[in-house]
Amino acid sequence: MILSILSRIRSASKNRSAKKKIRSYEQKYRSESKIRSPSVNVEATFDEFVLKFGGIKISDIIDEKSRMPRNADYLFPEYNFVAELKTLEGVFSGEVGQRQLSQAFIDAGEPLASLMGFLFSGMDMPEKVGELIQKRLRRGLESRVKEARQQIRHSKKMFGDRETRTLILFAMDRQPIFGHHTILFQLSRLISSNYCDEYTDGVVYFNPNVPTQPNPDGMEFTGWFPFYRDDETNAKLSPFVDLLGNRWLTHIGSINGITNPILQLETFDELVTALGGSK
Repeated sequence: MILSILSRIRSASKNRSAKKKIRSYEQKYRSESKIRSPSVNVEATFDEFVLKFGGIKISDIIDEKSRMPRNADYLFPEYNFVAELKTLEGVFSGEVGQRQLSQAFIDAGEPLASLMGFLFSGMDMPEKVGELIQKRLRRGLESRVKEARQQIRHSKKMFGDRETRTLILFAMDRQPIFGHHTILFQLSRLISSNYCDEYTDGVVYFNPNVPTQPNPDGMEFTGWFPFYRDDETNAKLSPFVDLLGNRWLTHIGSINGITNPILQLETFDELVTALGGSK
C-alpha cells in the first residue's frame, strides 16, 4: 500500500469526487465564524486524550525514570498497541523553517536576490537548493523515525509480545513552508524505502494546529491521515487507528468548540485531497 501512496499523492488534485464530498460537507456544516481557535500544546493535549481513551502513558508506570527516554509514549492494552508521538516542529516549518530555507540558499552559494526572487517573484527554486532542502528534510524526518522506532522496540520488549502492533504518530504543529503534501510525500517515501517492519506497522500524520483549506473559500480542517506498511497490516490495524482518530478529532473539536460531525473520507486519494491547502 505504501508504494502506491506515492503515485496517489501526485494525482490527488484530480480527485473530483473527494472535492465534491468536501464541498457538500461544507455546504451543510459551514460555520459563520472565521476566528481560528488558539493553538494547543500537542503533547499535553494528546496525553490527556489517551488517558480518556483508556490508554496508558508509559512514563506513569516506569519506576526507573532514567530509562524514560528509551521508551515509547503510550500503551493501549485493550488493543495490544504501542505508540510513539513525535512533533515535526523544526522540520522546515514555522519560523525555524523560514531560517532553514534561507540557510539552504546560503549554503548552496545562491545570492540574496535568488532567495528574494523565489519568495516574492515566483521564480523557480535553483536545483542545487532543492536538492539540499530535500536532503535536510529527509534527515529531519528520519531522525525522528529512528528515535521513535528505538523507543517502540524497547517498549514492545518490556510491555508487549509478538502480536503487539506499533504506531508512530507525527504531529505537524507549525505551518510547513512547503505544504502538508510535501511532508506526507517525503514521510511515506522514507517509511516505504527503509522502515516497513514490526516496529513501524502504521504511521499517522495529523495537523491539530495547522488546518488545511481544500477550497479557497471553504472551511478549515484538521485531520488524521494514516498509512500502513502493507495491505494485510492495513486490514488488521485500521479499525483501531480509525477509532483512535475519530475519538481524537472529537476531543480536539470539543476543545475548540466544534460540534460538527467528522467528515469521513474513505480512500487515500480523498485524504490527500483534504490536505490540498493551508493558511
